[in-house]
Amino acid sequence: MEIKTIKVGELRTNCYLLSDQGEALVIDPGFEAGRIKAELGDLKVKAIVLTHGHYDHVTEAFRLKALVDAPVMIGEKDEALMAFSTKNSRADRLLKDGDKLNLGELEFTIMATPGHSQGGLCLYNEKEKVLFSGDTLFAGDHGRVDLPGSSPALMKSSLERLLKLPPETKVYPGHGVSTTIRAEQNLLE
Repeated sequence: MEIKTIKVGELRTNCYLLSDQGEALVIDPGFEAGRIKAELGDLKVKAIVLTHGHYDHVTEAFRLKALVDAPVMIGEKDEALMAFSTKNSRADRLLKDGDKLNLGELEFTIMATPGHSQGGLCLYNEKEKVLFSGDTLFAGDHGRVDLPGSSPALMKSSLERLLKLPPETKVYPGHGVSTTIRAEQNLLE
């Protein structure tokens, strides 16, 4: 699996392009859809996955969809939130905890991680030990819980769940630099 990070928009959101065997997943194309399309080259995009519905992660998702002809997917509890930032109010697929997404020979498990938003989610690949955490887990921090629809209690529960993943799991957050589960073990203390 190849992972390419593109920082997009004024908040420098991490948009991830994951590729394996000529296929790609795009995670959180908040802005700069044209640039993202150019970076994809000849890869066939299987899906555009939104980790949550905040504007900096979703604004140009449907513009990118039109450019690459791929379905837009978001957590089932964040579809309405996404509609505030896009002209579209319906995703092509609503994701829930335990759903699977395939990319080449890789399988990603959807982990519902509410807290920053009601429908926040992460993508985890057990074989490669990688987690795409959106705004749930950052290097040394977690997403804000003072926004409408956010919950400190749900964030704590989501973080406890993520911190049970193997310590060597590499974490690719929605903003900032990557980290590992091992490096974040003391986050809740």
